[in-house]
Amino acid sequence: MIDKKQIKSWIEIHKQAFLADAMELIRIRSVSEKCEDEYPYGQGCAKVLDKALELSARKGFDTENHAYHCGSAMLRGRSEREIGIFTHLDVVHEGTDWQCDPYQPYIQDGWLFGRGSADNKAPAMSALYAMSFLREQGIVLEHTIRLYFGCDEERGMEDIAYYTSHYQAPDFSLVPDAAFPVCYAEKGIIEAELSTPLQGNICDFSAGIAPNSVPNNARIVLKSVTFEEASNFLAEKKDFRVQEKNGVIEISAAGRSAHAAFPEGSESAAVKLAQVLCEAPFIDGDAKACLRFIGEALADYHGEAMGIACADEVSGSLTMIGGMAFVKEGRLVQNINVRYPVSADQERLVNRIHACGKLYRWNVDWLHNNPPHCIDPQSMIVAALNTICCEVLQMEMEPYAMGGGTYARKLPNAVGYGPGIRGQAKPCPPGHGGGHQPDECVLIDNLIKAIEIYIRAIVELDRVLGKTGKKIRHERKGMVR
Repeated sequence: MIDKKQIKSWIEIHKQAFLADAMELIRIRSVSEKCEDEYPYGQGCAKVLDKALELSARKGFDTENHAYHCGSAMLRGRSEREIGIFTHLDVVHEGTDWQCDPYQPYIQDGWLFGRGSADNKAPAMSALYAMSFLREQGIVLEHTIRLYFGCDEERGMEDIAYYTSHYQAPDFSLVPDAAFPVCYAEKGIIEAELSTPLQGNICDFSAGIAPNSVPNNARIVLKSVTFEEASNFLAEKKDFRVQEKNGVIEISAAGRSAHAAFPEGSESAAVKLAQVLCEAPFIDGDAKACLRFIGEALADYHGEAMGIACADEVSGSLTMIGGMAFVKEGRLVQNINVRYPVSADQERLVNRIHACGKLYRWNVDWLHNNPPHCIDPQSMIVAALNTICCEVLQMEMEPYAMGGGTYARKLPNAVGYGPGIRGQAKPCPPGHGGGHQPDECVLIDNLIKAIEIYIRAIVELDRVLGKTGKKIRHERKGMVR
């Protein structure tokens, strides 16, 4: 048994070093982008991976760089069997409306601010420090513990596909990219891109910074419109701005961003802009036909207008957003992100998206379906992990399902496991503070308690997996197809 007081004392001694390491990673702008050189996801992701591996090696761990797709730090056990902890170091684009520089982290009132503070650099350091405790205390486990640092989680998870095609997945994995206690199921994800010819007096249209974020800004450029016409029409409408540039009119709208998995309470600037302009007298009929799909089909976050709304008891209601919009080769392009329940009829959802696009004369250019993930919520591992959370956090909590997509869905036996607290209010105005929002932040106390939880969870997983072996692995349900 590990002395719980000893854990708390060690964490308190190392707290400032932990925060310094987390902030060092946050300072590196690591937005994943497709590249063809030695750095498959760009120099920023390569730089942050180098730094994470350097920090890990400095703490005495064996490290591996998997061709800059991802990297690993390992606490060697008595066997080659592994328990995995899967984190990522890439971040979504910073976007606009920050109160500070997103890559100059700072601490205020117990909160750590900066892009990647919550999603997912500081949680990665919580896991690293949990491993450091075990190493420094000389605790030798049966399993080798592998801490995975991904570099493409936000853009498409090509990194984990690369890893699992070259290396065997761990016996069981924790993914510190969710909330406590235990996320045993993740909804399926449909990503699609639709387009229609740019028509009428629209010259340009753009919205959003990432496919999996509700856009908090949108803009349209119009010809054959005067500044007075646009200004008078929008004079009493909130969150709109009109500018005249080089003989054309630019109208921008502001909304409130949110992660695609949790869109409730947000406000799509693209939908707002499309809806208002469809009522404008200076928008001609062809232009309105372009905008109606955005303003009508994407108007609600549960797919009612698109005819795909559904729900189940395991994972709740379907959610849907329109992410980025842009003009490419004379076509207005809009991507959508759907998070659907684990029991949903996937073929029906795909068919309805195609039918809705056809109704509005938008073409589905591509569509990718990422099936849901679920393991048995009644398994002894889920129960053990849940108990640890409840004891450390001193809260009564139950395992849950969510709409977020993490590495867990790409691994045979994995659960989302902290370090967030569900329903915890952010010290920010609406639309700020979340993982894909401006002023992203995380409560430092969450990160500190996560270290203790991960220490105890690793030891317990090692015990349970070592005791029951194949019997545990076979009782899990794995992927739901």
